[in-house]
Amino acid sequence: MTTRLLLLLPAMAACSCLFAQQRKGTISYERKIDVYRHMQDDQMKAMVPQFQTAQYQLTYLDSVCVYGSAPEDQAPDPFDNPTAGGTHIVMHFTGPGDGGVLYRNFSSGRLLEQTTLADIQYVIEDSIGRLPWKLSADTLAVLGHRCKKATAISPRNKSIVAWYCEDIAEPLGPERYGGLPGAILKLDVDSGGMVYTATHLGDTPDKKSLRLPAGKRISRADFAKKLDEVLGPADSQGRRIIRN
Repeated sequence: MTTRLLLLLPAMAACSCLFAQQRKGTISYERKIDVYRHMQDDQMKAMVPQFQTAQYQLTYLDSVCVYGSAPEDQAPDPFDNPTAGGTHIVMHFTGPGDGGVLYRNFSSGRLLEQTTLADIQYVIEDSIGRLPWKLSADTLAVLGHRCKKATAISPRNKSIVAWYCEDIAEPLGPERYGGLPGAILKLDVDSGGMVYTATHLGDTPDKKSLRLPAGKRISRADFAKKLDEVLGPADSQGRRIIRN
């Protein structure tokens, strides 16, 4: 009995070290949006690429994670496109993490979203939401990791399919998505309308990026009122349309 216990101790120590390593790291994502889903005019479709892509990075340490645009994502925007006739087409699909950071503390359930409106930097104070996920036995390999499938319906009645990795046993994901028994490495919203795919996993987070976001604190409800004042009311799909 003593010999068996001694043999087990190194294995238990190795497992403990592995678990500790899994509680910190970075996940890089590519977001791809099918722009044609939001366009009716075939002539307009001919003026812009079908997909808008952007790069993001999620950094996590223990119960805190911060999500935002990847520092290297400085490529020219193909959707900021002057046409031959002089018309200037500007199409931007933005969300949490575009131009700011999304800070989540899973221990406290606290969410802070940094964003800029009318040249003022705000920090929206909110709580971490929970989707009614349904878990499935289906699997998919992403970056060499076995991921399990989960599905849900968004508050705007859009289908959501997530592939989460139990090797990274944290409730993480792109934007505000998460709450699963592992980090989401692939996410499909609205049957291909918007797809996030993990492109790289790192194990050394930059602790500076885990700071609380700076800006004027405001509630989600009060910020929605300011959006209506500056941009006008949202359309039926929740998108705000700015025409130049």
